[in-house]
Amino acid sequence: MAIHRNITSKGGYHLKHKLKGLKKRKKQGLTRNDEDNNIQRTKKNWEIPRKLLHASIGFLVLYIYPSAEPIQTRNILLIVFVIVSIADLLRFNSVSFNNLYIKVLGFLMRESEKYGKINGVVFYLAGCIGVLSIFPKDIAAISILILSWCDTAASIVGRKYGHYTYRYSNGKTLAGTLGAITVGSITALVFWGGGLQYHKIDVENWIPDKSVLSFPTLCLITGIISGVSELIDLGGLDDNLVMPLASGSLLWIILVGLGLGGSTK
Repeated sequence: MAIHRNITSKGGYHLKHKLKGLKKRKKQGLTRNDEDNNIQRTKKNWEIPRKLLHASIGFLVLYIYPSAEPIQTRNILLIVFVIVSIADLLRFNSVSFNNLYIKVLGFLMRESEKYGKINGVVFYLAGCIGVLSIFPKDIAAISILILSWCDTAASIVGRKYGHYTYRYSNGKTLAGTLGAITVGSITALVFWGGGLQYHKIDVENWIPDKSVLSFPTLCLITGIISGVSELIDLGGLDDNLVMPLASGSLLWIILVGLGLGGSTK
């Protein structure tokens, strides 16, 4: 009897507090679904600064492209890469440092990157350094633009409209791919249609007078390459590393390897 009375009293205690919590939420006009929606909305809002930073790199590339040499840019990024990598190592080995890091820069990180996962910036920098080290200047630059703008477009469009379209086995969607293709085509339009001709850059691997590819065809090919590069999954490697290297490789094969760009260099 004593045991039964004790269990009943404990059960009554928890039930009382649950009812109290429900009354409090009801008084505030909140339901459990409302609270869940608020949490989801907060998470989405936190993604905005990271996406803005991601996309802004593309505008920086367009700004410095005419005057900056690939080797100089790569060396600057290497220094930043080392600093960010060291900071990540410190995060993994010091809880207090990680908490400070998150407090200052957490708004630019995914939730999954805050504890026990390498910061996406490390892969982003590695991808940029890779294309600047391997490819000609114009191909390296547009590969970084594809990473900055097409990856962001695929993420936004995929999240908003992905549930209406086919979903691939890796979790990505046809909507995201179409978003990347569209923005990739526009990126080519901006870069090759105005950037190179306006600044009269010597190093270019698509020469209108010599190339067998018309400008609209080049834009479409660049868009398709953007979509394919965003979709590629290499053993779970970060998109920030895979996307610029994949897009740069495919563009190089078409423009330089197959000689379709008209360049004699």
